[in-house]
Amino acid sequence: MKYLKSILVGAAASVVTVIVFSILSVVLMSRFPEVALRIFPAQRHEFGWGTFYDVAFPLWPAVTVGLLAFATAFSWMLRRASA
Repeated sequence: MKYLKSILVGAAASVVTVIVFSILSVVLMSRFPEVALRIFPAQRHEFGWGTFYDVAFPLWPAVTVGLLAFATAFSWMLRRASA
């Protein structure tokens, strides 16, 4: 039972962390575009009627932060349950 609780708490922490990180990334991109272009890569798209730049959404940092949050919450709950 302690493993199931640890997994559920870790998954909840991961979901919350990824959502918060994604919201902060979107706010950073919209409020400070010059900073966002330094942090996140921009891709140039060309069509027949013009060109535009698209800032790629940072997926791998969000996943990395989510996995770190899962590991931290899982280990914390596992240690707390065995004490």
